[in-house]
Amino acid sequence: MKRPVLILISAIIMTALGCGTALGAGFALYDWSARGNALGGAMTGRADDPSAIAFNPAGITQIPDSSMMAGLAFIMPGGTLTEIGGDSVGMIDHTFIPPHFYYTRQLSDRLWFGVGLMTRFGLGTDFPPDWYGRYNSYYANIQSVSINPNLAWKVNDRLSLSVGVEALWFEYGARRFIGTDFRLLGDDIGYGWNVGLHYKLDEATRIGLHYRSQVKLTISGTADIQGVGSTDAWGDLTLPEMFLFGLSRQVTPKLNVEVGAIYTGWSSYDRLAIHFENDFGMLPNPSTSVKNWKNVWRYQLGLEYRYSPEWTWRFGYTYDQEPSPDGAVDFQAPMSDRQLFSIGFGYTKNDRTWDLAYTYLLADDRTIAGRPGDGIPDSRTSNMDAHIIVISYSMRF
Repeated sequence: MKRPVLILISAIIMTALGCGTALGAGFALYDWSARGNALGGAMTGRADDPSAIAFNPAGITQIPDSSMMAGLAFIMPGGTLTEIGGDSVGMIDHTFIPPHFYYTRQLSDRLWFGVGLMTRFGLGTDFPPDWYGRYNSYYANIQSVSINPNLAWKVNDRLSLSVGVEALWFEYGARRFIGTDFRLLGDDIGYGWNVGLHYKLDEATRIGLHYRSQVKLTISGTADIQGVGSTDAWGDLTLPEMFLFGLSRQVTPKLNVEVGAIYTGWSSYDRLAIHFENDFGMLPNPSTSVKNWKNVWRYQLGLEYRYSPEWTWRFGYTYDQEPSPDGAVDFQAPMSDRQLFSIGFGYTKNDRTWDLAYTYLLADDRTIAGRPGDGIPDSRTSNMDAHIIVISYSMRF
């Protein structure tokens, strides 16, 4: 195996268990490959490289023999919260690095196997411990890693189907002030499944459909109250189901255009109840936060222009709806509807490809109505954005 592949795989192993991130819709993530990011996530209809494991595994029947892809995303969020009539506080700078790795293998004329490692959920918000919103949250972090093996069946020259299972490790950490410092950390592994369809309407037009099931978790860990003690804590969480759609059209021999959408069932996240073995007389037990999140759409457009046999240019646009309603948004995820503008390129030589993408995420400003019982004063968000760089290396063999 070539040295660049060894370096990337080593980096992925080192980051796979520490890959929190920020500024996704709710806390969903879609940074599954450099090519996918550059195309605004519009890959469900194309699905013709190893990252199809994430976007639509039915498409791996387009990849002969064996292939692999490995890479990293670098996510740099920022933003400001302002108490109405009071202070403004900026998020503490962090860079989050979710990894991705995919492998596909043709088993026969009709059957393919593929497996992926990627991050589908993550969250990172960090404020000074003495900021005005500390009674609700001054730190929140979600980390996750999914392992997703799939089988794809080429029914005929037009239609392919896939089925897969997913093992998802999920960690949740939170910190806030309750008269003293309170910290919570727990994790769990949950399981889900996915099915895909890829259909060629004609030589230039492809349709992709992909469904991912809910993943149910019982997160357990430890709650620490500074100067008081520690206790066991646990709570149930259901990660949402997702429906992915894509229509890809080869407009000219050099230009491909895809439009797509993702429908995410965030209504499964209606509340978060944390139970404590010992509440020390300081914590409600259970401690329940009403969420009432709503189902949302993510709309995607991607253009890919093959400039030469070696060089390909890509452009993408995404409009991403925010699931948290006005009456339940909090400082753990103080987000709103957002737009993403992407650009990137690929360089291919001898069945080896380097892909690079840059995305600028810009979220709408949002007013947050005060809820004193939740430690939230009247506030507004501003300048909520992120710079995202993704690099991937792939090869066929």
